[in-house]
Amino acid sequence: MYRKILVPLDGSDFAESAIPLAVSLAQKTGGELHLVTVVAPLPAVRPGTSEEGPVKGWFEEERSRGTRYLKAVEARLRKENPEMTVHSRVLTGPVAPALEERIGKVDADLVVMTTHGRGQLERMWLGSVADALVRSGPCPILLWRSEEDEVEAPKGDINRILVPLDGSEESAAILPHVRSLAGRMDASVSLFSVFDHGPALGSTYVPHAAEEEAEREGELNALREQLEKVAGDLRSEGVEVDTRVEVNESPARAILEYRAEIDADLVAMTTRGRGGVTRLVVGSVADKVIRAGLVPVLVTRQSD
Repeated sequence: MYRKILVPLDGSDFAESAIPLAVSLAQKTGGELHLVTVVAPLPAVRPGTSEEGPVKGWFEEERSRGTRYLKAVEARLRKENPEMTVHSRVLTGPVAPALEERIGKVDADLVVMTTHGRGQLERMWLGSVADALVRSGPCPILLWRSEEDEVEAPKGDINRILVPLDGSEESAAILPHVRSLAGRMDASVSLFSVFDHGPALGSTYVPHAAEEEAEREGELNALREQLEKVAGDLRSEGVEVDTRVEVNESPARAILEYRAEIDADLVAMTTRGRGGVTRLVVGSVADKVIRAGLVPVLVTRQSD
């Protein structure tokens, strides 16, 4: 797993803050890095008709600048990690489709990227591109986002992985990646489920209230049992695992609070369809966790 790791860059230091994560994974898995940047075929301003216009030679200049930039990053990584294979390529076209095409061409099995950047090669395209790649789901995406300069970028060490699950097969689609990462990184795993039974009806009729409470407890116990079963499977492979089920009407808030409590280095979760839903691990929940920008988030899309 993770034989070929693609890292989109836009020329900014922030975009490059994803590199330590990618390098660490490549070192642990024996994978290779593919550095890419994208140059649009035309500038945002319509070209003028004058031969001396400001956009004359624009594409060639941007492509040349992108090539020099990537080669410099590639050379630096080769010097720091002489045993690691590193490739670089300047792509052309609309950014998200160009990246998707490159992912397929090199058969990349992971993308590691920040979700915004302010580089000179392409300004602030990483946020919308990350959204597009998560929705199209060409492969798992490992995202790092921060809106605050004082938030320290991840250094590449993953010691604890938080895995939100809801008992569905869709949310469990992330588990093969968690199993591989935990084994390669020697990380512990925290399985976490949020139980949201919905608003209580508050019936004053005692049999109804008792029935409602019994149903709630039954669903909670079923969720605990499912979580323990997953934990048992992981433990049988030598992974250190703990579990928790929490009652909370806001899954995203509960995930973020628990992440802070256990100081997890990575959140791994599933999203589904065209930015759509599973019962708990929904597109909106994954989006809120990613946008909190506290730790990297590994997401994989479960197709409809």
